[in-house]
Amino acid sequence: MTAIDLHEWTEFFLGTAGAVAALSGLIFVAVSVNLPRILAAERSEGGSFLTGRAIEALVALLSILGVSTFGLAPELGTTSFGIVVLVAASVCIVAPIRLVTVVIRSRHRPAGFASRLVFAAALVACLVACGVSLLSGVGGGLYWLPFAVVVAVTVAAVNAWVLLVEVMR
Repeated sequence: MTAIDLHEWTEFFLGTAGAVAALSGLIFVAVSVNLPRILAAERSEGGSFLTGRAIEALVALLSILGVSTFGLAPELGTTSFGIVVLVAASVCIVAPIRLVTVVIRSRHRPAGFASRLVFAAALVACLVACGVSLLSGVGGGLYWLPFAVVVAVTVAAVNAWVLLVEVMR
């Protein structure tokens, strides 16, 4: 397996696409099942911290789904894929910017604020490292993607837990 040959990563992209698609569904279910409680908590806290968790999870997962889908595209070159990964990184930066904006507006720091920012930054950093590496031909190349997937799945799992279980407390 090489760091830049997309065709050697087909099984990784297939497995990742399936896993993140399933986890994305879990986030939608979590929000649907607990929507009244989530909205009530939003009103009482004066901010959109729980809906923000749903957005963070979906942005992370759907960005990885997009990357994996493009990774499966036939005849896609390394340069084009590097650009796709950088676009995904730019999409992922929206969630932490939104979180910081909501915190500044509400003047209330939600539970897990710092860790949420750290994980969002880690996801963006892994995607940027992958994209830049693919474009420059130097560095870890596609080997950055498993790190990004682990971070995205961790973000989604923690946020799904909060949206499914913690919101009930």
